[in-house]
Amino acid sequence: MSGITDLKATRETLRELAQTVKSTRQTLAAMIQASHWPGRLSSRRRSGQLADTLQHLGDVREGFVLSQRASPHLSLSELRILVQHILLDWDWLQTMNLALTPAHQIEPVGAQLVAYNHALVALGVLPHLPAEAVTFPQRQRTYADLAAPAEPGELLARIEELEQVIYQAEVMPTRSPPYDSFRRTYAFFEASTWLVDRYLDALLGD
Repeated sequence: MSGITDLKATRETLRELAQTVKSTRQTLAAMIQASHWPGRLSSRRRSGQLADTLQHLGDVREGFVLSQRASPHLSLSELRILVQHILLDWDWLQTMNLALTPAHQIEPVGAQLVAYNHALVALGVLPHLPAEAVTFPQRQRTYADLAAPAEPGELLARIEELEQVIYQAEVMPTRSPPYDSFRRTYAFFEASTWLVDRYLDALLGD
């Protein structure tokens, strides 16, 4: 019975993931359209639209940390970088007047690893997205310049960048993030949505 329960929980996690990445991509696209990009991003939207995205990215970060704890190939230099990012480098939260609130309950491991592995695949497929899947307003319809992170430190930096851009879009929507950061974030959710549409929806069924 526990196997059936685990399978149901995983399917529900995947359904929530699919809904979150799709709605995030739609929200970011609407912000671009309403602001006539590359101008200031539009704030004409309901607050809280990206709350699920923030939770999802928190799961991605936790999944990353869990996966690195299980990795026997982590070098000392990479470990130092990860410790600095995870334990020390939270200045960007303070600059946006954000505070980390401790969780009051222990969450079971599962959703974090699902979210992390989906993000890992999305980052890997991102440079290879077909032109018809690229909708960001740019001269050429490609993300070929956005190489997948090669080292754990680079991967964590990309995850942090996603968190920063989404935090800013949710908390300070009238303040435009840097073009490159916003483009990478939009591209990530575009690749995530492409994976969901092409593979995950059919796997989950109705």
